[in-house]
Amino acid sequence: MRIDLSDEQIFIDNYLELDKPINFIFGKNGTGKSTITKLINEQIVDKDVRIYQGIKSVIANGKLNSVVLGEENVAAQKKIEAYEKEIVELEDSKLNFEAEKQDWKDKIISKNTEISRQSRKIKSFYSESAKKIKNNPLHIAVPSYQSPNFEKELKYAFHLSENEKNDCRKYLKTDEKIAKKISIRKNNFVEILETTNSLLESKVEEEQCVIRLDSDDKKKFAQTGIEIHERGEICSFCGNPIPDKVFDELETFFSVSKIKKFETSLENKIREIKQIRSEIKSITIKEDDFYLQFHDDIRNYKDELETIINEQDRFLTTLENALVSKFAQLFSASTLISTAILPKSSEDIILKYNNIVECNNSENLPWLKNFSRDLLRFDLIHTYVSKSDLNSQLKQLSLLKNEESQLIKKLSESENEIEKVEKQISEIHSKILIEMEKTRSEKKLANNINKKLKLYVPFQLEHVEAKQGNHQGYYRIKDVFSQNDEYRDVNSLSKGEKNIIGFLYFIEKLNEQTDSQLDKIIIFDDPMDSNDDMMQYIIVTEIQELMKQIDKNKRNDILIIMTHNVHFYINVKYNRLYKDGKDRNGAHKSGDKFIRLQKTDFKTKFKILDSEGQDFSTSYELLWKELRFLYEYDRPNLMLNSIRRIIETFTKFNKIDDFYKDNREAQKLFNVNSHSIDDLEADLNGKNKEQIVGLLKECFKSNGAERHYQLYWRSSNK
Repeated sequence: MRIDLSDEQIFIDNYLELDKPINFIFGKNGTGKSTITKLINEQIVDKDVRIYQGIKSVIANGKLNSVVLGEENVAAQKKIEAYEKEIVELEDSKLNFEAEKQDWKDKIISKNTEISRQSRKIKSFYSESAKKIKNNPLHIAVPSYQSPNFEKELKYAFHLSENEKNDCRKYLKTDEKIAKKISIRKNNFVEILETTNSLLESKVEEEQCVIRLDSDDKKKFAQTGIEIHERGEICSFCGNPIPDKVFDELETFFSVSKIKKFETSLENKIREIKQIRSEIKSITIKEDDFYLQFHDDIRNYKDELETIINEQDRFLTTLENALVSKFAQLFSASTLISTAILPKSSEDIILKYNNIVECNNSENLPWLKNFSRDLLRFDLIHTYVSKSDLNSQLKQLSLLKNEESQLIKKLSESENEIEKVEKQISEIHSKILIEMEKTRSEKKLANNINKKLKLYVPFQLEHVEAKQGNHQGYYRIKDVFSQNDEYRDVNSLSKGEKNIIGFLYFIEKLNEQTDSQLDKIIIFDDPMDSNDDMMQYIIVTEIQELMKQIDKNKRNDILIIMTHNVHFYINVKYNRLYKDGKDRNGAHKSGDKFIRLQKTDFKTKFKILDSEGQDFSTSYELLWKELRFLYEYDRPNLMLNSIRRIIETFTKFNKIDDFYKDNREAQKLFNVNSHSIDDLEADLNGKNKEQIVGLLKECFKSNGAERHYQLYWRSSNK
């Protein structure tokens, strides 16, 4: 496991290699132990990093004379307290927003009152206007016409002129109009003129010459006479009988068949012209046959058609008169009629007229009447609106509604802020639940700790079951000598007692089953927080038990022990190998890694220790080695002085007043004989080396430190 140190200026080296399952790091305060712990925790992501940094990392004062144990629980408690503080602040913020919300609500209610008042005023106008329109004598609205209809039709308000209103009124009274088309007779006036001129230039030819009939008048007179008289009659002019020879002469002169034929032609032509004149003059256009919207066009067409018809009639009359005059000039050619008087054709104007007839006859009269009603109604709406101040009233209403919208927007913003705050509070409550769920029931764990504490402290831990509003991990301190289940105040615990509780809790948590499948990195960063030797003894023992499990491959964890306490360091590393080799029992054993942190010019460098000779040996440890040496060479008298100094050092360090309370023989032996200045070879005590060592063992045992004796006695033989 390589730790990157390149970003840390405190270290000379750029990395630290921890390549052994068990690693010892010794360094005074300020050499970077805690920094190494932090970097391991940050950089190693494929293992479950567990860190013990003294009492503060796993214990905190709780509530009701209780303590909170464990990194998870302490961290959870701190987070929960921080979260609860956040909730209090958010609740205060929520109250402010709710006050704002209520203020906006009050303003909206006030604005609604103004809007209602203004709306009623406008509605009253709508209602009155709708009533007038409904009661209009022209029935321009449906019987159910009311203010909503009026309001809906405001956008159609339209001003009509008086003529337009009159037209609409007429439409309401109008019956169905069906006009008739004019048949189009295609009169060829050129042809008529030509045939007429042909007749005018024609004449009846004489069969024989009658000298006396030398003029048309005379010829006409004679012709008239023969037509009105019979043979044998008296002449109406001269009063004389008319001789038969005169009849014969005149009948010969006037060929009756030719004259008759010519006259017939004239009569037919005159009749034809009269017929055409009659047809033309029979053409009439009645304006009343059309709906009002066509009257203007019809009037124009009527005037134009009358002009053309009059022109055609004058033309035909001229022809007719000429043909009538021709009867008096049967025997001579008459003056021809000029083409200049040819009239215009009426065919185009009649076609246009007939198109209007089709449009008129296809009109939907019910629709026209409804449309007229609508126009008259819209005109009335325009009139009422113009006479009132509706536009300003509507503008005022719109302004009030806009102000209301702004207030509603402000209200919505306040509600959104409240919702955000509530969401934040909910999220924080969820975080609190997560923190609460991180911890587990630890009643069994408390029992295990109590077993280990039983011989050393007059109290035990009692786990407090989780309750609503609390999280797990609370422990109370119960006095074991109390008859009434009394609990000690947390503050009454010594620093050493708190430390050992926290330490044992950490150890127990290492053995707890978790969902994580990762191997652990276990770091003890200066675990000693007390000079109490008994507490130190428990800590050393627990760590050594942990090392045994790693040695026997019962766990694949990496153990890192960091300390600045020389005494703790010497004791905890007892019997560890600096290199791979065999232990005292001859079994193969992996060596550990020993690192010394040394300060040079304000920077720390690493010194890797390869052998025990490079490491610490305390004067106390040397006393035990000295005792072992004298024991091996069977010098019991000299052993007494070494024992006296060992006991003196032990009692002073551990503040023991009566080390010999259960063994006064040993007290006399070790204290008296060890001060003798007699011959060192003399048998002054009467005890051999085995008996002396046995008495020493009994003394340590009676003081609850048998393990301490065994540790140093074995260590002295190394």
